[in-house]
Amino acid sequence: MYHQHHTMARTALVLLLIHPILLAFRFIPSELDKVFWYLFPVHRRISIDLGSWALWGLILLMLVTIVIKLPYDKWKITHKFMGLFFILGILHIFLLDLSVTANQALTTYLAILSVLGVVGRIYKSILFGWVINKSHYRVEKTVRLNEQVIEITMAPESETVHSVPGQYFFFTFLHSKISKESHPFTVVQETEDGQIKIIVKALGDYTNQLYWELESGATALLEGPYGRFDYRLGKQDQVWIGGGVGIAPFISWGNDLKQQGKSDLNIDLYYCVNTEQEAIHLQLFQELESRLSGFRVHLVRADVEGLLNPNDIPGVREKDFFICGPADMRKSLLKDLKSLGVPKNSIHFEDFDFT
Repeated sequence: MYHQHHTMARTALVLLLIHPILLAFRFIPSELDKVFWYLFPVHRRISIDLGSWALWGLILLMLVTIVIKLPYDKWKITHKFMGLFFILGILHIFLLDLSVTANQALTTYLAILSVLGVVGRIYKSILFGWVINKSHYRVEKTVRLNEQVIEITMAPESETVHSVPGQYFFFTFLHSKISKESHPFTVVQETEDGQIKIIVKALGDYTNQLYWELESGATALLEGPYGRFDYRLGKQDQVWIGGGVGIAPFISWGNDLKQQGKSDLNIDLYYCVNTEQEAIHLQLFQELESRLSGFRVHLVRADVEGLLNPNDIPGVREKDFFICGPADMRKSLLKDLKSLGVPKNSIHFEDFDFT
């Protein structure tokens, strides 16, 4: 859905640019100076100036999204201004007399789209926080597994949430030293008494706050669960590839297999890390390997074996691939698997690289 939204936004911007550019062409060749100035808000009519402000505002925000890579929390703030420029565009349309008198069907169509857009914006920015049901949990324990990764155990304060292994929630932690941002984290374990565990790697400002400042007793708000990353929907023969903290959903699946005590699946897990010290919860997978005849774990250490080469995986075309890890790793694997003839519908991953 995110990628669809991204594609539609780019297409809309191109179509919006065509509109003033074609109108400016009427000044060619007699008044070339007007061709340039027509795109800017220097007109004598406020209705046209509003359109120029809306256009340049959207161009600026799209440049921030596509070209300038801002930190996720800063990007989210800039993206909220989309609603403002959308409303300026609506005013531009309906303050022009032509839009009302020239074509009634077109006016009705634009009015419906405008109302839907404004209502959607109001719902997301104002009402969503009140309407969405967020479960309250309490942080029971924090364990720093290494110099970058923290494991957080939480218990329900009221109702208990349940998720399919591999799904994630959006978490907001209420703590004086932690930003109230909402971030997605995969549940790696859910116990019978309702406790859940997540692992977080300190990769940015927010996750560094969690690593250094989060303490027992803090309240966590959970929205979800979300996601369709589910090994049970795959083929009999599967390859799991986890890189760094991207091992989280596979820990969740491993705990699910451990709870079942058996599996008819044939699974090869490739755990990709820089050094062996980064391989958190490796013992879980080694235990599964000793218990289940169809489960095998392969530790791929960059400082020893180098990077994972899909050419070394036997029978790649007949298997389902489940991938979770850094964006560069995932993109490289997708390219390699495609070149090896692995069907697109046999490759499964979730993309959290929003910006």
